[in-house]
Amino acid sequence: MMTLRVAVEQWEPHVIVQDQGGTIQISGPMAHLLNALAYAINFNYTLVRPPDGAWGAPDSNGVWNGMIGMVKRNEVDIALGPFGLTGSRAAVVDFSQPILIDYNRILVKRGSAKPDPWSFFNPLRPMVWLGLLLSFLLVCVVIGILVFLGWERKGWSNSSKMALTLVYSWEQFANLCQQPSTHDPSDISLRVLVCVWMMVVLVILRSYSSALTSLLAVRQIPVKIDSLRNLVDAKKFGLIFETSTAMSAYMKDAKSGIFAEMELANKRGRSQFLRASLLFNAAFTLVRSRDYALLVEETTIKKIMSDDFSVKGRCDFYMAKEAYFPLIFCIIAHRGLPIMPAINYWIQALVEHNLYSEWIGNELKNVTSCLKAPSTITVNEPYNIHGLWGVFTVLCAGLCLSSLVFLCELMVHARHRRKHLTMVEDLGTYRIWHPHDTLTCDLKH
Repeated sequence: MMTLRVAVEQWEPHVIVQDQGGTIQISGPMAHLLNALAYAINFNYTLVRPPDGAWGAPDSNGVWNGMIGMVKRNEVDIALGPFGLTGSRAAVVDFSQPILIDYNRILVKRGSAKPDPWSFFNPLRPMVWLGLLLSFLLVCVVIGILVFLGWERKGWSNSSKMALTLVYSWEQFANLCQQPSTHDPSDISLRVLVCVWMMVVLVILRSYSSALTSLLAVRQIPVKIDSLRNLVDAKKFGLIFETSTAMSAYMKDAKSGIFAEMELANKRGRSQFLRASLLFNAAFTLVRSRDYALLVEETTIKKIMSDDFSVKGRCDFYMAKEAYFPLIFCIIAHRGLPIMPAINYWIQALVEHNLYSEWIGNELKNVTSCLKAPSTITVNEPYNIHGLWGVFTVLCAGLCLSSLVFLCELMVHARHRRKHLTMVEDLGTYRIWHPHDTLTCDLKH
């Protein structure tokens, strides 16, 4: 019976490595696969860990590190991995039949549902607010046209018509603020216009009030990172990769596109490259509590979320929606391994019977609790100043604006009064105005 040298390194949930005083033991789906192959093909094996803990990538001189380097140099016969199939890797080692297809995803901390002080703007989209403003201005313009062209006011001066236009326009703003009208237009055309405007205002205000009630009761959990573009643009986020992988090698070779931008972010010091055995600790420390993103395979992210929920009973992580960089994962062997056809036969049989997927599923028991975690929560508690200070800010801004307008009115009134007094003095008469009578003093000598 032959004995194969097998290279292994920890990568949950695929393989868990326990190194006890030089004795290496493994568990997990890849361990089940290796034992099934050993039983079916009738071989023994010894386990070896790579000194650098890496899967394998070429350096600037073309020398491969990690388990791929060990297989290439014939230091081991096979390496479990599983390894993503790429052209550069296939040029130096043999790949088995595919075991699974996996995508890379982004793992970040889940946002908290904090009250938004500006949530009273949220019931209507910006375009609806803009449309409402433009509609109000259009109504004011049409009111002005109808007032100036109305046959009932042919003898009026332009200043009187403008004053009436401002009064009617202010009434429409009052309707928008749910205030009663005090000046009803006499023209049929103006009444029709005001009636249509009030119907529009009624529909919008009813929609706004009902939506605002829902938004105050239901808080949204914010999602900041949902794609690689979001992550690259969010420069405060640090990036965590597994070292010496197919994606890290692809990033180095990328000349344009999002992966070239990620490599540029790496050169600027935003990235960390860790061994696969350290990824879980990075997720539970850096990603959970700080602005870091972990960029690894979807199965690894699901394992992190599953283990975290099993321990804490809550979902602290969020997996971005975008899936990128798909890879076919296989076992690798050195060139010309005699039992490689038999390995391929039994791997294909195991995959066709869905055994590997079943083994992976057993490692991800609680992942569905977080994959389907709600993006909104319903609250039943009184609002505090942290959730409503935006309203008071608008109120203070309105008070300041009204005070400024009032001061301008006083200045204009004082200017007109001085102008009037100057005109009276030029005529030789100084008039003192009183609310009930007028006292006139002759200034002529």
